[in-house]
Amino acid sequence: MVVFQSMIEARSITKAFRSHTVLKDASFRIGEGETVGLYGESGIGKSTVAKILCGICRPDAGEILLDGKVLVSRDMPYDRKRGITIQPVYQQPHAALDPRQKLSGAFSELVRYHGLARTRAEEQALIEKTLEEAGLDPSILSHLPHQISGGEAQRVCIAKCLLFSPRLMILDEATSMLDMSTQANVIGMVRRRMKERNGSILLISHDRALTEHLSDRIYIFENQRLKEEKDQ
Repeated sequence: MVVFQSMIEARSITKAFRSHTVLKDASFRIGEGETVGLYGESGIGKSTVAKILCGICRPDAGEILLDGKVLVSRDMPYDRKRGITIQPVYQQPHAALDPRQKLSGAFSELVRYHGLARTRAEEQALIEKTLEEAGLDPSILSHLPHQISGGEAQRVCIAKCLLFSPRLMILDEATSMLDMSTQANVIGMVRRRMKERNGSILLISHDRALTEHLSDRIYIFENQRLKEEKDQ
């Protein structure tokens, strides 16, 4: 069994939307350099975990710890400065891209807004390096989103996340719209890039076989709670 040092720890998370409870006293952990699978049927609440980890919504009870310090809780707002190292990739990549903006503009905006480069030359070098890490030719920057394929769009979204040198990348059904061969290529690429950084992956999926094949450990939903199923 491989032992991982905990990076993310969720303690007794509860979340309800109106009268519908999707998480109840749910706990889990994600170690450094680890791929953790989160498996369950569609609509069961898996994406709520991702939203809490990314600061989109706050838990009604419980807390999320990053490196042993509270990242968010019911009483403490999300620490966005630290939370930027947690980056999500969602199911429909084209929906995350501005259809009217060339990809060059989308990347430049991110780099400038977050101060990731000091000069235009550094900006261009960072963008091109990140695209290459995601398996994309920099020439794709001249395209609009509708001019690229679904697989390319997903890699673009992954590249945008890699700009931040994330410690945790959340793949929330991120490859389910792709064919099996492209899914394997994209997830394989993400795992290689994250392992180079000793980063971790949370793989959220309703595909049991995919989750078991790629994960070091798996959590499954059971009565709004998370149960650790596999430890190898």
